[in-house]
Amino acid sequence: MPKSRGKPKSIEAHMESSNIEEPEESVGTPIPQEEEPMREEAVPEADAGVETVESENWWSGSPEQVPDWDQPATEPSPTEVIPRKELGMADVYFCGHTSLFPLSRALRAIANERLTGLLRSFWEQEPIELLARDGEVVLVTTRDPVLYCAEVPDALTDVDVVVVERAREQQRENGTPFFMTLARQESIALDAATELMRQFGQKLFSQLWTAPHAWIMFEKNADLLSNVADVPGDPNVRDWVLETLRLVEDPVQPASFDPTSIPAYTKDGFERVQRLKLTADEAQFASQFNGARSVQQIAKNLRLDLKSAQQVLFRFLALEIVECWPGSTAAKPERQTFFQRLRRSRQRDR
Repeated sequence: MPKSRGKPKSIEAHMESSNIEEPEESVGTPIPQEEEPMREEAVPEADAGVETVESENWWSGSPEQVPDWDQPATEPSPTEVIPRKELGMADVYFCGHTSLFPLSRALRAIANERLTGLLRSFWEQEPIELLARDGEVVLVTTRDPVLYCAEVPDALTDVDVVVVERAREQQRENGTPFFMTLARQESIALDAATELMRQFGQKLFSQLWTAPHAWIMFEKNADLLSNVADVPGDPNVRDWVLETLRLVEDPVQPASFDPTSIPAYTKDGFERVQRLKLTADEAQFASQFNGARSVQQIAKNLRLDLKSAQQVLFRFLALEIVECWPGSTAAKPERQTFFQRLRRSRQRDR
């Protein structure tokens, strides 16, 4: 479990056990959101061992949209994003290794700054590319059609196999999702292609959460948006990200999971978790964070097995909503109130 410096915060979170709905934002009074400052060393040189991928011509611009944001777009501070622009290189807005510049922080920067361009993730397999327009996630793709979609989904059973294979080959050449190619050829409806691109794009992106060595780079370039003006973007990036985290089945190795560790909210974690559309299990789990209960005790309180508790905790850690602190070698029982002790005493007398 990741460990942080300092002492854990003692925050008693009172949350509903059902889904937490996103609060309405009044017009003209955006909710301020503080981001943790990013270390400068988290942003290496843009040419540090990573080849620059040439932009394709299949992106095109789209009409200007005004989404609903957590905070207004502002000029990035030097500690949040460090733009780099060198001769012969693309307009790299930020870059860094995910061990120092987490994926969730990069996606929050895209949403909060309403960025348009391409987030490239380099790892041990073919790079994964996320296209953003005005801070919205449009699609996620890769040049490896097998990594993108290993088996042809049932929704394409009525499409000629040769047509599908040609579309997959085109994705191998230029990165165009083969669902989009089939829609352009009128082999499937655009709405169906958009839903399939969202489904398989999230599944593809979810693999990056557990990638041990990943390097990300965002290129600001509106020209990368050709041919996708009719593809709607997902305006709620934070819930889109949470959905990708739910697809991670084995978040960490069991050996690195410490059930005695104590999760506590980060500086702005409690505020951000209330803007997420949580499931009932996630909301109940989040209500247990008080800076004193261990993961083992939380699982016991909610009658969860440790694997399920590990999966839910991983999502909050990846979103930087909580951080884990080392606990004792054995889980200590929580202190009981006077009424709890009195109730237990009466039960023993019976």
